[in-house]
Amino acid sequence: MSAPPLRRWAVAAWAVLGCAVLYGLLAWQVAVDGPVRELDERTGPALSRHAPPGAELLADLGGVWVALPVLAAAMLYAVWRTPVRAGAATGGAERTATASARHGPLRRLRPLHRLHPLRLLHPLHHRVPAAVRVPLLAGAAAVAVLPAVVLPLKSAQARPGPKGPLADDYAGFFPSGHSTTAAVAYGAVVLLLLPLLRSRTARRLLVAAAGAVVAGAGAGLVWREYHWPLDVLAGWCVAGVLLAGCWYGATRLTAYAAARVIPHQPDHPRRPQHR
Repeated sequence: MSAPPLRRWAVAAWAVLGCAVLYGLLAWQVAVDGPVRELDERTGPALSRHAPPGAELLADLGGVWVALPVLAAAMLYAVWRTPVRAGAATGGAERTATASARHGPLRRLRPLHRLHPLRLLHPLHHRVPAAVRVPLLAGAAAVAVLPAVVLPLKSAQARPGPKGPLADDYAGFFPSGHSTTAAVAYGAVVLLLLPLLRSRTARRLLVAAAGAVVAGAGAGLVWREYHWPLDVLAGWCVAGVLLAGCWYGATRLTAYAAARVIPHQPDHPRRPQHR
């Protein structure tokens, strides 16, 4: 897989930098009890008094029991929609059968020291195009590292929550884990499905729907007094850093695996040359 253009690297770098800087400013205001925090704690209760009837359902959209199954379904759909790359199935089966007949079943077992971790990408590299392979790995990585990032940030800030249903359950409401999960999961769904949509209108509708769901989940958390507005905004910043960083890492990982670890094998075996 060839490296993506420099413009994509710049977009990822600026996204990480912008989200990190904004998160740092919000965390600083929360830590020093600045004017932004005072405004935040006045705005939250005012918004909760005008909560619509479906606020609880909107808040649940950021839960792992909703967001992660949606992401998993999008991953399965993306892999199912992409055709098997030419020669991956037939060529691979022919090579396996040839190796079995020539060396027997025991010779097919590789020694443990030759099982490089990046060789796990070999089936994914041959069967899934790069346009789907990169967001697939990026979404999975972002979801995997999300608890390891959000929980220490919550503990470091230790911000008390609003006087809502979760006020006395635990300390550390900044950033919001539900808003981070929603932004990561539904953002990864957009990155997965965009390459599969040919219509510009369908792409715009997908982005708009995902944005509406993420915004609705954040609004539901504030309406139900589960989080302050700054908690939700900080969660979106963390999600932006995770998605952009994991997208960059997935791109570099798949490029390295294709160039260095995964050997290029022709679809058809070479014919012996007769002298």
